[in-house]
Amino acid sequence: MNPGSKSYAPGAPTCALVIVAIVLSGCAHSSSALHARRHVGYWEALAELHPVDAAASARTESEREFAEALGNLMNGDMEKAEERFGKLRTAATDTIIKTGSRVIYTATLQYQEKWADLAALKSEPTPVYIDRSDRANIELWADAFKNLPPKTFTFRAPVTRLTMSMSAVGTPLVPVTIAGKEYNFWLDTGSSLTMLASDVARDLGIVPLIADTLEIVTSTGRVKASPAVVPQLQIGQLVVQNAPTMIVDQSMMQMREPRPIDRAAPVKIDGIIGFDIIRQLDLEMDYGEATIRVRNPTTARHDTERNMFWVGLPVVKLMSTDGIPLHFGLDTGAQVTFVTETLLDKLQLSPARTESRRVGGLGGEISLRAPVLPDLRVLVGNFPILFRGAVVRAPVYQVLASLDGVLGGDVWNSGIVRIDMTNGIFAVRRARSPF
Repeated sequence: MNPGSKSYAPGAPTCALVIVAIVLSGCAHSSSALHARRHVGYWEALAELHPVDAAASARTESEREFAEALGNLMNGDMEKAEERFGKLRTAATDTIIKTGSRVIYTATLQYQEKWADLAALKSEPTPVYIDRSDRANIELWADAFKNLPPKTFTFRAPVTRLTMSMSAVGTPLVPVTIAGKEYNFWLDTGSSLTMLASDVARDLGIVPLIADTLEIVTSTGRVKASPAVVPQLQIGQLVVQNAPTMIVDQSMMQMREPRPIDRAAPVKIDGIIGFDIIRQLDLEMDYGEATIRVRNPTTARHDTERNMFWVGLPVVKLMSTDGIPLHFGLDTGAQVTFVTETLLDKLQLSPARTESRRVGGLGGEISLRAPVLPDLRVLVGNFPILFRGAVVRAPVYQVLASLDGVLGGDVWNSGIVRIDMTNGIFAVRRARSPF
């Protein structure tokens, strides 16, 4: 990240289908106050993603059940979380808990691709915070996908090693084979589903499942998209069948290089491997060797403490150098890391300066003038990473937690990164020495 008075910071195509904010009126907190007292209140503990502390502070059975369900979610027990949130959405005595449970229940169904169950929610009374006429409504997407056969993964080898290239804007690209043709796809944990550019879909004869055009919400706006399915795609020796897909117009499937906007050339993207596929893999990206290793996560060793979990998006637990836990969204498609005011409050930091930045993403660009963080060192396990001139922004993602920022690829792009959502592992280590 190179700070400057006028720089361009492309953002990720963060296409979250779960667009309803979890608004818990009373979750607002002061992190400095948290450090000043031993007892942490229920809502503060939830916002800090401490479900055990929240359960201990619960005043009602509904609050305790909600906190324990959050613990199930963070431990990767999606079925148990679905069951508990599903019951709470109708049985909770607290309106806030009932509303939050309905939103998270919907998200767990999407995560597990239980499209038929998700589509069936249309028959329930419409909550006041849901606009079913909204073309980005997840229930509309679920209705399109509800009759698809289950997605399957076949690992034909214990480890697949592929050449990983980098786009001109710095995001990892992996070769993907569909119908015998090879394309370059982004690896993007910030995209909830896999995507195809419209010209690639035409080339492959893949057509939308429905006549209507829906929408996806990105970090810079809304983009029209059509639900479809890729019968089979191959990443090295991994074969994925029946992959739900969003077809996006090829003119939107591009980014611009990080240079002055008037001289920026668009970078064509054939498609995006989204978190729906990434979360079922054990990936190791070696930026030094420009390779990627794909493993079956069920065969991986997982004797380390979980530091990655899903709460509507993948979240990584980092630590400040003085031992304060930090929670960052993980977005491999983002070229630039940013932080929120929550981090400044938590670490008692003040911005170093204010800068003008351009943020681009799927759907367009926005300009912003924002505070910039002083250089900050944090830890992933025992591995130090440096945030250099990170912009302070409002949260892009609306989730239960008070996120401290979003982790982009700029902070580790010379090392080796491991992402294993199944076992809750996010790790960074130094690149192998050539000597």
